[in-house]
Amino acid sequence: MSQRPIVLSLTKMHEAGMSVLREGSELRMASGTDPETLGREIVGVDGLIIRTGGVIDAALLDRADRLRVVGRHGVGYDQIDIPAATERGIQVVYTPGANTQSVCEHVFAMMIGLSKHFPQMMTALAAGDYHARTSMMGRDLLGRTIGIIGFGRIGRRVGEVAKTAFGMRVLYHDIIAAPAEVEARAGATRVSLDELLAASEYVTVHTPLDASTRHLINRDVLAKMRPDAILINAARGPITVEADVAAALDAKRLWGYGADVYEVEPPPKDHPLIGRPDVMLTPHSAAQTEEGLSNMASSIVADVLGILKGEAPLNPVNDPAEVLANRQKLGKA
Repeated sequence: MSQRPIVLSLTKMHEAGMSVLREGSELRMASGTDPETLGREIVGVDGLIIRTGGVIDAALLDRADRLRVVGRHGVGYDQIDIPAATERGIQVVYTPGANTQSVCEHVFAMMIGLSKHFPQMMTALAAGDYHARTSMMGRDLLGRTIGIIGFGRIGRRVGEVAKTAFGMRVLYHDIIAAPAEVEARAGATRVSLDELLAASEYVTVHTPLDASTRHLINRDVLAKMRPDAILINAARGPITVEADVAAALDAKRLWGYGADVYEVEPPPKDHPLIGRPDVMLTPHSAAQTEEGLSNMASSIVADVLGILKGEAPLNPVNDPAEVLANRQKLGKA
């Protein structure tokens, strides 16, 4: 039997992480992410690394006879049943902060592109209509108001850039107030959701996906936004009701919409937003940068291998003390 821990990875990662993983473990690559395949291949595995594919639920974890750690290459972990993992003494870790700058820059690319009518201008130019340049009036970001829903790492970075690069007024809504020094760096003011929607010319969403945020951006919320507002979702698709966004755009109650995530991924061919001239959409690629992918791969591999060596988790999702206590109860410690 190999003396090295066995790690199953659902997808390839940046070589910065893969090389360390190959050196420090017996690396296995999953042949699929469907429940049947994962249920078969997770047997005998000590560590599991996932990206956006695969559902790690209680049924799968019951098949994981040796699993000690699940590493999420990314920041959203809604596809992992965290209580089920904790109950079975399995540590879950993720990579907060690794893709913060990449996602932040993606958000501003969409804000600028929609403000300058990039989708329409690019389509017109490709069709030979050079004079479309005078058919629409864009606008600058300088001095405008941005509303940030969810003021975690990415939301805070967006606020800092909005203030320092564009002199924007920064409002944010979060259930927890940020420390005073964090607010000061972004020049940010915490307000209610209704206040944010009424005042902001740009609204960007940076919340996790849970019961309180699923379909948060719906018809009622959209009705409270300014008709000249641009909405961006680079967090999780199900936070937004896409049919309601399409209806708001049709009624000219929204300037534009940018998204990197979708209610269903990949989105269906008849998606109500794909192909519209007033949207900018990308295929969940905001963190697909050399720096973002390298940071995430290095971070998650270091944490997973560290835990398998008996070290404390660097970026735990569930409580390490509770995980350890449950392992001891189950005789796994």
